[in-house]
Amino acid sequence: MDEQIEKEVLTQETKKTPLSFVIDMLKGVTLGISAAVPGLSAGTIAVAEKCYDGLIDNITNLKKDFKKSFLWLLPFALGAILGAVAALIGIQKGYNAAPFTITGLFGGFIIGSIPVAISELKKANSSKELTFHILAFALCLLIAGGLGVTTAITKTDLSTFLLERAWFMYILVFIAGFLAAGACIVPGISGSMCMMVIGMYIPVINTFATRKGELSIWASENTTFKVTGLILFVILILGAILGVIVASKVMKNLLSKHRVTTFYGILGLILGSLVSMFINSSIYPLYPTLPVWDYVVGSILFVVCAFISYFLIRFTNKNTSLKK
Repeated sequence: MDEQIEKEVLTQETKKTPLSFVIDMLKGVTLGISAAVPGLSAGTIAVAEKCYDGLIDNITNLKKDFKKSFLWLLPFALGAILGAVAALIGIQKGYNAAPFTITGLFGGFIIGSIPVAISELKKANSSKELTFHILAFALCLLIAGGLGVTTAITKTDLSTFLLERAWFMYILVFIAGFLAAGACIVPGISGSMCMMVIGMYIPVINTFATRKGELSIWASENTTFKVTGLILFVILILGAILGVIVASKVMKNLLSKHRVTTFYGILGLILGSLVSMFINSSIYPLYPTLPVWDYVVGSILFVVCAFISYFLIRFTNKNTSLKK
């Protein structure tokens, strides 16, 4: 009898009214926009909208109860696609016109997300635990910060390799999708920021979100170039899907068993990514040529967006909390 009642409750939860479907889809749009904007955390937005736990639970339960979880996730997925596409098109146009302005905006969102990690930090109970905390922080800081600085120093431009369709770019695109989507699951961490750190964000936008330029598959008249571009897009999506599934399970496990150490690592990622945001192969060579107004507007947006991100997180922490 209890099983029958439970099944009926689950069936009711699965069925969405037209209004609830639209509301969840609109939430998905905001998640898509936040996932596309480096520095904004889709995980934080999901917590603020009180759908984080539902998203995690239904993603991890897809294999166990596919129909119920799929129907629950559907409006969020549709909205996220619409929001991400719209944001990427706008970002691509903005970055080409004022790169430091857009970077300052992204950087502000990143610096404002630091309280997410700091609020979870606690004093270690032993020297062993302290060692793990330091290692997690230092390793993540070096990886996130080192990647951007390394590409700037070595003048590594992945756009060239992407344009030439180098074989390793197919692997790197998959990894980029995996990391970006997986990072979206972590409150305070931006998926797009991870793509920018490894130098893939701008090349990917220029390939799939613009109709102008050498990288764009829409502007090219070369059929092979278009086909390989679409293959890269499919690989990116597959990496993103796998990233969400894996990250959901990993984060659920890490946050329940090693929460404090995990957030030390997250703090390292945030700080390292902030360095890579301003020092990478995409923007570093442009600094001597940028107009003064770009620096001024970018600096102002950095401060404004830091406050917006900070107060958004304070609002989130005040109104809801993650499952421990």
